Amino acid sequence: MKTIKFLSLIIIAVSFTSCEISLTTNTNNCEEGDFVSPKTDSKIIFISRRIENSADWNLFTMNIDGSQQLKLTDLTVRCEKVVVSNSGQTVLFVHYSDDNFYELYSINIDGTNLTLIDRAKRYCGSPDWSMDDSKIIYSKSRNESTDDRDLILFDVSTKNKQTLTETDNNLCGKFSKDNTIAFWRQTNFLNDIFLMDLDGSNKQKIILNASCPVWSPGGKRIAYISKGEMNSPQIFISSYDGSNSKQLTSTYLLSWDSGFPNFGNYNPQWTPDGKKIVYESYINDGLPEVYIMNCDGTNQTRLTNTDRRNENPVVSADGNFIIFSSNRDLSYSFDIFVMGIDGKNQNLLSKYVGDDSFPVIVTK
Repeated sequence: MKTIKFLSLIIIAVSFTSCEISLTTNTNNCEEGDFVSPKTDSKIIFISRRIENSADWNLFTMNIDGSQQLKLTDLTVRCEKVVVSNSGQTVLFVHYSDDNFYELYSINIDGTNLTLIDRAKRYCGSPDWSMDDSKIIYSKSRNESTDDRDLILFDVSTKNKQTLTETDNNLCGKFSKDNTIAFWRQTNFLNDIFLMDLDGSNKQKIILNASCPVWSPGGKRIAYISKGEMNSPQIFISSYDGSNSKQLTSTYLLSWDSGFPNFGNYNPQWTPDGKKIVYESYINDGLPEVYIMNCDGTNQTRLTNTDRRNENPVVSADGNFIIFSSNRDLSYSFDIFVMGIDGKNQNLLSKYVGDDSFPVIVTK
């Protein structure tokens, strides 16, 4: 897990050039109507290593209180976050096949209707659902001779696949509420965030030197990662069109191995009302801890405080709880925990001797 997370930091911050983003402060208003009606928390989907003498991960579900932990499929899954549909009915996950293909699958949360969506030799995954669950966007290797990926649009009802990009390396496609797509493009070691229409038209570069876009709940703002001081990954936000950007975090820790990047802040997750951002920070000892801040960057508060890893936070539908993974209890390796939005009452949920990680909350 440590190697995987450190590599993800390298991918996030790799080769950022000098920042050309305007750091204005007058438009990121937390009261701008970004609220969406909360749903009801139903279950938690997570990945777990429970096969004896095996390093393979499987897909599991459990109730919000940690009861009724069930395996959804015998297919193994990649060690990465799965994606649940907005209806709370279907899960997308990546399987690495016996013939060495990355395969994107969907499955209902009751374990039925396992469906292969697409596969590729070098990579196929990193999916997202449209707001009405009628479309799926994902990244797929352009061919077997390059690591460059294209964004593919999949129509759930017709099974039609449409390639939306044809050049450079395209990652992390995310749907807004109106089905505008934000994505991260790598070109000659540069990283920029683009917008495009649902059919792939009207591509616009909106944020320079940035990666990993995350729409706010109401679709009015984008949180993202860009370079801070000493080549550290930091959290920024902007308006939906990339204007009025503002750097929210600035803390960092110099890397002890002189590698790139230095430790910083990343993985922003909006609360349902759009007023706060939960995130991970490596600034204390190079291990992740969970923090929360206001959406204007004020009141940055550390919520977890252990000498182990606390990561992968997700916020409950009512905004009152955070589910996350931690290996603080050595008897259980990595496990799923819950805590209040203020960090109080941190309790163990999954209680398994193997590793449990990457929790996702199912809402209805």
